[in-house]
Amino acid sequence: MDKSTKLENLQPRFLRYRSHYKIYFIALMCITGVLLSYWGYRLSYSRWGALYAENVEELWISFSYFVGFGVFYFAWLKSRMWRSVQVFPSHLLIKNKGHIDELKYEDIESVATVWMSVFYFKMKNGVKYYFSSSLERVDYIWEGFYEARPELLSKEEHEDFRLKLVQYDHHQKRKEWFFKHKLIDVINWIVVPLMFLFLSYVVQTRDVLIHQQGMYFFRLFMYSVLVMLATTFLFSILLKKLIFDKKIMIQMSGQSDDKLRDLEYEGIILQRSKMLQMVTAGFVFALLMKSDINLFSITKIREDLTSFNMKSGQTRIVDNRYNCVQCKYPVRDGDLVVFGKGTIGQIMATEGDMVGQISQDKTGRMIASENIQEVPKGHIAIKLANQKEMLMVKIEEVIGKLQK
Repeated sequence: MDKSTKLENLQPRFLRYRSHYKIYFIALMCITGVLLSYWGYRLSYSRWGALYAENVEELWISFSYFVGFGVFYFAWLKSRMWRSVQVFPSHLLIKNKGHIDELKYEDIESVATVWMSVFYFKMKNGVKYYFSSSLERVDYIWEGFYEARPELLSKEEHEDFRLKLVQYDHHQKRKEWFFKHKLIDVINWIVVPLMFLFLSYVVQTRDVLIHQQGMYFFRLFMYSVLVMLATTFLFSILLKKLIFDKKIMIQMSGQSDDKLRDLEYEGIILQRSKMLQMVTAGFVFALLMKSDINLFSITKIREDLTSFNMKSGQTRIVDNRYNCVQCKYPVRDGDLVVFGKGTIGQIMATEGDMVGQISQDKTGRMIASENIQEVPKGHIAIKLANQKEMLMVKIEEVIGKLQK
């Protein structure tokens, strides 16, 4: 029996795509459910036009998330949740929900590395098969290919990219241990964000009136999710580049006799990094709370407002702290504010002041108005752009002051 026959009789290596991709999918679906429930609830109490005018920024953020999730799922995640690969000495079997593709090494025309751990085989019929470290032990595929077709790749190229594949495989494996330290993860992903929401509400309500509490907590929630994702990604990359990759390079270069992974050491490093991430996230949350960044938004001018020197299509920052009369950030006469369903106007008087409409005669002389009235309690008098009328608006309808 020759050597190739012996190899064919060996148990093939069975490679699966990472299990934590299903966790990603579940987490993204939970966020999707929260967003759909929230906007469905808001839409049941308001017409679409009014809802869009009042929450332009938040709706576009939500829409961008849905588009990003859809592209991420259909273009990348879906094909990896149910696919597996069997590695044989002479070929690969790629299985996906009952469908099997056979990739024979002898039919490979060329091989190319793309980026990070991504590489592909170009077959003689022009079809390309892509692989990456999202597949467990993808270096088995790389080794099997090189053993069968060494003429397509130099030994140096093979060894350099094999090292990279092993590094990324270990990096992906550490992601699967994400929920190993359950207590720290609960604190990191639940306790710390909830404390941020609670403390932000307690601190900010001392100086600011929160008229739209649903939108207020929605913004805080989105900031907390972004901070946690950003800090997780940052520490994951730092650990890979500064600690684990260097350790693998030393092991595979022959400078160390120990070629086995030290799982206990990696577990300790991951646990400590999560504690440091918790401290970092808390620091970032404190900065967000101190800067009141969640109390700012943007609005887009829908039409020309010549009297306010604004043109259609301009984007302006709205300071949502200025939405009351007697507080730390009061609105004053002359301020341009957004109120109601995204309407822009200028404050002419606050509660208790006397106001009246002033007009001109045909010769241009000013005529005192006889329609003089006192601004009711809890209201402000607002002049609309390009109009002579003045409205009495409840202070609760004021969203914020336009920044110059």
